[in-house]
Amino acid sequence: KHRVFKTQYGRSMEVGEVETAVEEFQRLDKPKTGMVDWWCFVDARIVEKLSDRPKAELVACLSPLEVSEAKQFFKSFDADADGKITLREAEKAYERWFASLWSKVLNCSDSLTGPKKNPELSKRVGEHVKVNVNIFMEADQPKNGTVSWAQFLREQSIYILAARRNAANLYKIAPKPDELEIIEAETNFERLPLQEPSCEGG
Repeated sequence: KHRVFKTQYGRSMEVGEVETAVEEFQRLDKPKTGMVDWWCFVDARIVEKLSDRPKAELVACLSPLEVSEAKQFFKSFDADADGKITLREAEKAYERWFASLWSKVLNCSDSLTGPKKNPELSKRVGEHVKVNVNIFMEADQPKNGTVSWAQFLREQSIYILAARRNAANLYKIAPKPDELEIIEAETNFERLPLQEPSCEGG
């Protein structure tokens, strides 16, 4: 960052600029690994771009398949199938996911308790669970301790779109009338004006 800044501006970074750069890096380095790979950087930039758009528009950009997959993901978190996800349900779901993932990386049992518990696994899982649960529960508005399906989809739409990896074509995708009907049936969002496709560049 220092070298790039000096090449671009012909001077060294000031203290405030260094602090801003460090904060930006820490925001990108969510797993706290001390590194930011290319796709993390790209994802962050896409999310930053999309965050300027109303969330209802982002939901309308999702394909029926993306809505369906998001619904299955939601159901996997909703342990008691009451249509709402609590903080504890989110924690347990992410614990299972990251324990399974990191146990393969570390070549150990995925148990987080008992005699087979691996301290390194517990540390890695705990770090990822904390970050992801905090992001997940941001959908809980107005902070009643649960996340509904509509809230979940509204908040996750930006990340679903960012995961497409194809920023060049992202804004050219507008839902077809029949697709929009499916999305509306799932989310109860109001119909957007079809004469003004919401996913075009802007």
